[in-house]
Amino acid sequence: MPESTIITFPLGIALIALPSVFMLRRLKLVVTEEKQHSRSPFADKLLRPPGESLRLKIIEFQDQINDILSKLAFFLIAPGLFLIIISKAPLTQIVAAMIVACSLGWGLALGEWKKLMKARKDLMNYSLGFDGERCVGAELTPLLRKGYYVYHDFLFDMRPGGETSNFNIDHIAIGPEGIFIIETKAKRKSLKSPVNELEAHEIAVEGTSRETTSLRFPDGSIDEKPIKQALRQSEQFYRWLNIPGITEKEIRPIVVYPGWWIRSKHWHKLGVQSATKIAERLPSLGKGRRLNTSEIKAIATRIEDKCRDIEGAR
Repeated sequence: MPESTIITFPLGIALIALPSVFMLRRLKLVVTEEKQHSRSPFADKLLRPPGESLRLKIIEFQDQINDILSKLAFFLIAPGLFLIIISKAPLTQIVAAMIVACSLGWGLALGEWKKLMKARKDLMNYSLGFDGERCVGAELTPLLRKGYYVYHDFLFDMRPGGETSNFNIDHIAIGPEGIFIIETKAKRKSLKSPVNELEAHEIAVEGTSRETTSLRFPDGSIDEKPIKQALRQSEQFYRWLNIPGITEKEIRPIVVYPGWWIRSKHWHKLGVQSATKIAERLPSLGKGRRLNTSEIKAIATRIEDKCRDIEGAR
């Protein structure tokens, strides 16, 4: 390899890397200075909006995809740049070097491509879930006019005994008819013709009790997990709440599928619902005794203390 190449190659890498490092370092200093000279105008932390956990996940995956794309672009163009650098070398050396450079660069690019496809799929799923929780959150808003308290994205990170957990409850509604633990399930609709008697927009809810409920979809698939998940969350929430006089009967798990029509003979009993006008139907789904005003406020205060954790913008 010519002496000029030995010098220009690391110099070229340095000219690419150093400006980026300098700019990132400078940006970090600017952000630090801004924090030292200003503060948020909000005295209290803000309540968690619908889908907050998913919103943060979406940002995380967007950053991850941008990082992958940068690496992918570099690995794809690296063999070409390397060829330009060694273009004055003997032909035999160029061929041998390019075989190695292409194998290495394109091999790494293939690995990044696989990561990109997985991150893209995850981003699509999280985006769908985020839109679903925003939809259900909006449909629950009319409950406020009925004396309900409504909270979103309740992070469940404590169990009896101090064990940590990492799940969240999408929505919680508290009113005279009880406490409703609401799990949102955003599911895509297939463009293929249904394989059974269901319409393309229908979900059949089958079973006679919440413990034995199963969901049947137009594509022929069956899912028993959603209502069981809601039941587990309801049980965990009851243990966490720990307010005298409140029993498990006053806590009602509900599964909501936005954009779907629910076909069920026992919709009052089984608690699988469509999002449309859910605020009108929800009070009739309560199974326990009526809660009085002081109980509702006590429960709401306990939940709000946990859901009010968003730092306001500076």
